[in-house]
Amino acid sequence: MESRFNRHSERLAERFGQKVWRLGLDAGFGCPHREGGRGPGGCSFCSPEAGLAAYQHNLPQDLPPLEAQIRRAVQFSRMRYGAQAYFLYFQAYSCTNLPTPSLRRIYDSAITILEGFAPGTLKGLVISTRPDCLDEEKAELLSSYALSGLEVWLELGLQSSNPETLKRVSRGHTVGDYAKAVKIAGRAGLRRAVHVILGLPGEGRAEMLETISFVNYHGIEGIKFHDLRLAKGSSLARQFPAGEFMPMHPARLPALLADCLELLDPRVEVMRLCADFSGDSAVNVFPPPDKNRLYEAVERELAGRGSRQGAHADASAAAQSR
Repeated sequence: MESRFNRHSERLAERFGQKVWRLGLDAGFGCPHREGGRGPGGCSFCSPEAGLAAYQHNLPQDLPPLEAQIRRAVQFSRMRYGAQAYFLYFQAYSCTNLPTPSLRRIYDSAITILEGFAPGTLKGLVISTRPDCLDEEKAELLSSYALSGLEVWLELGLQSSNPETLKRVSRGHTVGDYAKAVKIAGRAGLRRAVHVILGLPGEGRAEMLETISFVNYHGIEGIKFHDLRLAKGSSLARQFPAGEFMPMHPARLPALLADCLELLDPRVEVMRLCADFSGDSAVNVFPPPDKNRLYEAVERELAGRGSRQGAHADASAAAQSR
């Protein structure tokens, strides 16, 4: 049955003729918001450690870290899923947080490693970063990989379009930084994806839907929804026992996500609907949503409304134009 929202995985399968898997990597970028006194240890919702897949733990010590990660990720995805097509996913921290020549060396090295270990399987690059870590020169570098035939995605962590929310969670960038970054990436011809968190402190349904209208207005090709989870070691996780913050109950997600999807431009590819924490890396105040069941619940919610992604996108555009 055809999905009622635009699933990224399905669009990838159409473009490449097979399912494409991401190889999540920590290439040692770090985050400028945690370093050099820019912020109070980073965003209040962030884990002290990068959220890499569990299979990247306890890597062999006889290989350079990047090569060990790529080999482990390919071996795992092949054994578990029969994967034969990959995106190199620079996932951990802010993956444009170095001078452009250093970025080129890291990206080129990863491409060379994968092509040597699994020739012909590389289909694209995914670069996750902060809006305040992108400039014209870095966008031009990423564009050069797209010109070589790879599908290149730039993932920008906006989280919310509400300036007060960004301050409240110590995000360390402004909505203007995001608008500038998404414009630079668009001019460079990159596919742009935005990260949005549902349930941030102080936000209700109206603020979350306003974020969807905001990202529609500025233009994106992909989106990742995350429900706010209390990552162990984060500032929010420390606030919770003191009663300063209560997470949103997962039972609210299907209807809320359906509301968001109805506003979202139907051309935007939906990459995920909820956060993905491995093992015991989060404080589970409520049982976390099962990803597959959540996808089914959102489909049922949209079907029950006789609706689909983009059904109210015109209203979103009108709201931003006022």
